[in-house]
Amino acid sequence: MYLGRFGFRPTPRMQRVFRIFIGPELYWVLLYVGVRWLAVHNVPPSAPGNATLEWAVWLTATLGVALSFAFLAVPGGNRWISVARLAFAAFIGVNACAIAACEAIKYPELGRDSGLMALWFTAAMVGGIVWCVSAAVSLVFLLIKLRRSVVVRP
Repeated sequence: MYLGRFGFRPTPRMQRVFRIFIGPELYWVLLYVGVRWLAVHNVPPSAPGNATLEWAVWLTATLGVALSFAFLAVPGGNRWISVARLAFAAFIGVNACAIAACEAIKYPELGRDSGLMALWFTAAMVGGIVWCVSAAVSLVFLLIKLRRSVVVRP
């Protein structure tokens, strides 16, 4: 197929790099940018802004982690490496989002900000639990799919 003088034909190597770039890491970077955007707009700190940031922490720790497993449905690539990438990206992503949100939450009462470390710690633990449950379910589906696939030998 002729693409013209300046036609763009991606090489297999470029496709591989592009597939690596578009994955769970990019997903978590976008979530982090979203939480950071919410944090920037909580200046000066307000009660509704603080509540929004708290919800953002819980949503990234639960739904954000669970939705990141949608990348296992993308065809191509090694599924086991994808699970490892999901683990690494989710660990860094949940912690980064929780820390970014906790930095921006400021309460007017004296001493109330000390509980924000517990928010970060609990969000990281909940994210880990959600990841383990999602990984177990995904691995069961991967193993069932692996057993059903027919190996053709010459």
